[in-house]
Amino acid sequence: MQRKHKCVKLVLCLALILLARAFASPQSSNLTELESGWRIASANNISGDEASISQASYDASRWYVVKHMPATVLQVLEDNGVYKNLYYGMNLTAPGDLWKQDWWYRTTFSAPAGRDLYSLIFKGINYRADIWLNGHKVADSSQVVGMYDRFEFDVTQFIRVDGPNVLAVKITPERGLLSEDGFVVGDHPVELADSWLDWINWKYIGYHDPTHKVNIPFVPDRNAGVWKRVFLSTTGSVTIRNPYVVTDLPLPALTPAALTVYCDLHNHNQKRVSGVLKGEISLAGKTTIVFEKNITLRASETAEVAFTPAEVAQLSVPDAELWWPYRWGKPNLYHLKMDFASDAKTSDSQEIDFGIRKVTQARDQDNSFPDIGSGGGNFYLQINGRDYLIRGAAYTPDLLFKNDPDRDAAVMSYIKDLGLNLIRWELKIAEETMIDRADREGIPVMLGWMCCMQWEHWSLWSAEDQWVARASLRARLNELRAHPAVVLWANGSDSLPPDPVLHDYHQIEKELHWQNAIVDTVAERNRTWSGIHMVGPYVWRPPYYWFSDIYGPARGSSAEEGDNETIPPLESLKKFIPADHVWPPDDYWYFHAGGNEGGNNTLANIRRAIDQRYGPTDSADELAKKAQLAYYEDVRAQYEAYATHWSNRKMVMHWMMNSPWPSFFGHLFDYYFKQGGGYFGAKKAMRPVSVVWDYYATADRSTAQVYAVNQTAEPLRHVNVSVAFYNVDGTRKYVNETKDIEVAPYSSLVAMSVARISGLSSTYFVRCRMSAADGSVLADNTYWESTTDDDLGSPKNDDQFTTKLVKWADLTALDTMPRSEVRIASVISAANGESTAKITLTNRTNHIAFFLRAEVTKGADGEEVLPITYGDNYITLYPHEARTLAAKFATSALDGGRASLRVEGYNVVKKIVPPSQ
Repeated sequence: MQRKHKCVKLVLCLALILLARAFASPQSSNLTELESGWRIASANNISGDEASISQASYDASRWYVVKHMPATVLQVLEDNGVYKNLYYGMNLTAPGDLWKQDWWYRTTFSAPAGRDLYSLIFKGINYRADIWLNGHKVADSSQVVGMYDRFEFDVTQFIRVDGPNVLAVKITPERGLLSEDGFVVGDHPVELADSWLDWINWKYIGYHDPTHKVNIPFVPDRNAGVWKRVFLSTTGSVTIRNPYVVTDLPLPALTPAALTVYCDLHNHNQKRVSGVLKGEISLAGKTTIVFEKNITLRASETAEVAFTPAEVAQLSVPDAELWWPYRWGKPNLYHLKMDFASDAKTSDSQEIDFGIRKVTQARDQDNSFPDIGSGGGNFYLQINGRDYLIRGAAYTPDLLFKNDPDRDAAVMSYIKDLGLNLIRWELKIAEETMIDRADREGIPVMLGWMCCMQWEHWSLWSAEDQWVARASLRARLNELRAHPAVVLWANGSDSLPPDPVLHDYHQIEKELHWQNAIVDTVAERNRTWSGIHMVGPYVWRPPYYWFSDIYGPARGSSAEEGDNETIPPLESLKKFIPADHVWPPDDYWYFHAGGNEGGNNTLANIRRAIDQRYGPTDSADELAKKAQLAYYEDVRAQYEAYATHWSNRKMVMHWMMNSPWPSFFGHLFDYYFKQGGGYFGAKKAMRPVSVVWDYYATADRSTAQVYAVNQTAEPLRHVNVSVAFYNVDGTRKYVNETKDIEVAPYSSLVAMSVARISGLSSTYFVRCRMSAADGSVLADNTYWESTTDDDLGSPKNDDQFTTKLVKWADLTALDTMPRSEVRIASVISAANGESTAKITLTNRTNHIAFFLRAEVTKGADGEEVLPITYGDNYITLYPHEARTLAAKFATSALDGGRASLRVEGYNVVKKIVPPSQ
């Protein structure tokens, strides 16, 4: 939604102690992060006057040291060795019910002299708190409540500029117990924190009531603590908050860009103040835009101030450098600086980066499955006027909300390596450093409230919950609205908020000039829908499923679909499952699984699919190896189908991209950053130029289609597409080619149709290639097929949590493929802290070398160097064929040792070779 306001809007401040419940987090020399000197202790071990805890004379030397702020309680306890290796085995059960205790956080800090106003800013507290400073109570737990609210307090009367200040915060964790189906345990009210729902196995982790069959999933401390950053603000009497730039484009033209600048001014003085608000917008190589306005504020007044193009001609920007998603262009960031001065003295200044772009939302005309959403077609996005095919995935932070910038950087590198173009947060909005990275990297993001639990049981909300929900939305949007990467907000997840709540949400979004897409629900099952469905599947599906157009969940715009039963490669599995529980799967496996019964919590569906299609397994090694095959073909087909069928497929979000802890719950890469089959299947599918096989999926399944896909801005001209069939012994049985094709930008077409081929082995290979006129290979894709088709049966059999086919493909011949021998050559070079490995694999036989995985390891046959990116992996080499792969990793990841190479395939024995340096 685009909303422009060309006026100065004055809003009276409604609270004297709470200056603002939400504010953006701009850069400012007036903000000092309180990141050091923190300690915590259980309130059960603290006696006496609470005020004394915030006095300098109080001895907290025996409290637990907080090694890195922000941090939740359980993270601090693990860092101090109270609990060890919480993610290994069943260690996460050891802490017990930490959430039943209150917890003290304490630190000391100094404050500069000579300022008029001193404020404490808490960006996130879970769940409620009493705050003390220098022996004085700043706020109590009726004021400081809500995991997703933010708080700012005027502490000028309590601050010391001539000695240390002592800040003490007593945290009360979330105490409400609410099940997914709305059962409330005890008489404690619902509290609007967060939930891990079925992302963890509620049979083992959280609250359990066998009598009422109630399982409520949460970690032992319920993620309690000062879980976001704390700042001291030191300013004059007038503060600037929430700087923001609304950008508009005269689509379909991209110039001139219209900028409207907003910020909130607050006068903390008890008398009128007049001054000048100035702004500067800059970008290297561009003329700086300068603007100002005389402002008068009444005593204790808050005012929203706007600068519009009608007032400031320079805010109509010709030939602006736009912010583009990374696959479309450069994510240019402008810089906004604002300051307010009175009597020639600067009171406050704030700075943010922002991008110039326009996000619009639309609905298509597809109503082919009215039982999965009716009253409008599928949702889709446009960015800067272009249709935006979404092929994304769901992101999660760490299970304990551990703040780790290195992990954040690695996640972002994997997102771009995969080719994902939108990342979804289902609540769990931790520090905005990840959003900052998305801004810089050009990765659009979607955020919104969590499904199913507290946030969607509106009838159980107390009066407190009502205001916390609204304050939390204002806080989230004030933080997010300035980020160009943020393109979509969801007011509801699985359900649709009731009209009174929805009305207030919309009003807040209007007041905050939200310029991005909004959906009120991302599910189809409500009184109205927003064009996005959520019908899964959440389990493995055979690849033909995604192309068939028989099954409604496999088309349209989907908020989440994937496999909640994802077995990682064996190396990772051994890192969190004790050796005596690695085989067969038992409670130690299921402890790390998802929560849904019917298979997710015991990995029953994926094991059934593997056994039926690839043959029974009798070891963890074999199960993990076959699982990567299954994930590769499923995930690849899922993403490919959304590239070949824009007419009725606009958005797919894979469930999920990563894991909050070592887990069998859905992911493309695991907690250790090891990539499995799903990762490389997704990466193959999302190449900008690709060639796609549809598995004889449509109509009577007698004819297959080969698609040429071009997701680039330039047309593909004079390209050739070929298909070849190979028996499992490597003999070629069929070949065909279509020449001189042109594929328009951001489109696909059917390059050829292929009837059934006779004389094939029960398992066979299909190789699709696209080449340029000069013979260079543009795309190369190998599929493994069976002469017995997978058949899920009627759409009624498409249960979102179950995989039960009426007929299974027979791929067991892969186990008896003729052995191949592969020669390995590699060179590793290093520069500027990054190492690059060039790995050349050559098939020396007349047979196919299938599903080869190359790994750079720490020493001979050591653990894989992680994180790492490969140009391709799990590749197939045809007789006497060679391929060169490139891998990149941080040189420091070798821990001072030497790299080695390990290569193993489905029918190629493991080889270990040292690289050339």
